[in-house]
Amino acid sequence: AVPYDRIPAENEVKIFLSHKTVDKVIVEKYHRALLELGYSPWLDKEDMVAGSNVERDILQGFEESCAAVFFVTKSFKDEKFLATEVDYAVQQKRDKGDKFSIITLLFDPDAEVPGVLRRFLWQHVSNDLDGLYEVLRGLPVELGPVRWKAGVAK
Repeated sequence: AVPYDRIPAENEVKIFLSHKTVDKVIVEKYHRALLELGYSPWLDKEDMVAGSNVERDILQGFEESCAAVFFVTKSFKDEKFLATEVDYAVQQKRDKGDKFSIITLLFDPDAEVPGVLRRFLWQHVSNDLDGLYEVLRGLPVELGPVRWKAGVAK
């Protein structure tokens, strides 16, 4: 049994995936992998509906998250919505402490980590498997025990 103090509320465990639109193909792979592993990743395309208030939805996404993953490529610039997302992540880290992680993945050796994120450790990744490993390693939540899939157990 898991002690109650180790069980987070359902509205605390999303994983916010921050990226530039041009990098969505990369991020969608992580979104699918995290879903398959049992996590709850937040992705704008999936979690925001037409006509909604973008900034409010993004803020809510951060408030319900235990981590923010920044996918940094040459396209990633600390401006507009990304600047807001960086600010929201830093505020969540201040508010939640160890219950919130800022995970920054650099997919390009020429990409620069935004200044405000430089105080947090970042990882250069050369492939998606290494990137997923770094995301899982950096999360403040863990998955449950290994068990048979529902269709296998009889």
